[in-house]
Amino acid sequence: PAVAIAAEQTVKLSVPGMTCASCPYMVKQAISAVDGIKAVEATMEDRSATVTFEDTLTSVEAIQQATANIGYPSTLYEAKSGS
Repeated sequence: PAVAIAAEQTVKLSVPGMTCASCPYMVKQAISAVDGIKAVEATMEDRSATVTFEDTLTSVEAIQQATANIGYPSTLYEAKSGS
């Protein structure tokens, strides 16, 4: 029988609303609360968040919804696949 294999994906999101020192922390906390998130790195320098997640548990859309929910709309920068 075929077994679904969880694939880890890493995406970079542009989060232009991050304008203060605590913004990346808040974005990181919001993204970390989403199921399936493995790692989050948010930086104010280029106003981005790099997120590694299990694609069987969550989606880019769910991650973007999490940032939008706290007032930081985000858009996909680039997609990198693990394969």
